Amino acid sequence: MSLKLNFNTTDFTEKYYKTLLKKIKNKTIFYNEINKYDNFTLWRHDIDFSVHRALSLAKLEKNLEVKATYFIQLGSNFYNIFEKETKNLIMKIIDFGHDIGLHFDFNQYNIENKKNFLYYLNYEKNIIEDLLKVNIRVFSFHNPNKNTLKYNNFFYSGMINTYAKYFADNVKYCSDSNGYWRFKRLEDFLEEKHEKIQVLTHPGWYQKEVMRPRERIIRSIQGRANNNLKKYDAILKKYVRKNIK
Repeated sequence: MSLKLNFNTTDFTEKYYKTLLKKIKNKTIFYNEINKYDNFTLWRHDIDFSVHRALSLAKLEKNLEVKATYFIQLGSNFYNIFEKETKNLIMKIIDFGHDIGLHFDFNQYNIENKKNFLYYLNYEKNIIEDLLKVNIRVFSFHNPNKNTLKYNNFFYSGMINTYAKYFADNVKYCSDSNGYWRFKRLEDFLEEKHEKIQVLTHPGWYQKEVMRPRERIIRSIQGRANNNLKKYDAILKKYVRKNIK
């Protein structure tokens, strides 16, 4: 389909997101539960831009009894999971009853073979588990390409691979990557009858008001910058130092 057919800014608001959640037909489960059910929905979020937006969606999902898996990056350019505020947001997502996965960026490293891949995958898994005190049971690739998708086994480093051949062969898929519907509109997809589905969304796209994709990215960047500036001003005030402007 063309971009024109798949792009609708009104699809990417909190209000519309609640509409989508109410259209889920099959039970939402976590990835480690797929062998327990013949029919299921894997509701997945790759947090590329905004952990704040992720928390907002996580709350909406909790209120509608939807279980989701949130995949976090260790080397994101948009957020830092080691910052106290960001870590606390992720912990609230966990408290809402959702699962945490690893969003692995292949391009962060010079990976030339499977041994390299497993080393860095396990390296990131261990760091996140130690930081958040959770078990990471699933991972997804960030910006998957032919170099990453050749790793299509079900398990790597003790984690389920969301891009495993099993999912490609047995589970229907819909994604909102880059702020538009990659395959078909999610509302239409949810109206179809599928026994097993995997839905990928990116929380940064879903704002309170209608915005175009690049505007949402700018908002995430500027929001983080403004927040850091407020922290800088607050530190100077706390320690009674001059704030030279």
